Amino acid sequence: MGGTGSHESSEDGFSVILKFHTDSGELYNVGFKREKVTVSSYEADSILTTIETWADTISELA
Repeated sequence: MGGTGSHESSEDGFSVILKFHTDSGELYNVGFKREKVTVSSYEADSILTTIETWADTISELA
C-alpha cells in the first residue's frame, strides 16, 4: 500500500512468430524477440539465406 509505481521499459519482453510459405508450398516460421531472430521448420537452405540477407539490410538486426 502506498508508494510510487515505476516501469522499466528496457526490461519489457516481447515476441512474435510469423508463419510463412514459399511458392512451392514449404512452410516455415520466423520468430522475433528483443535480442534475436529465429527461423524454424524450414527445409531449403535458400529460405535461411534469404532471411539472413534481408536481416542484414535492417540496421537493428545486422
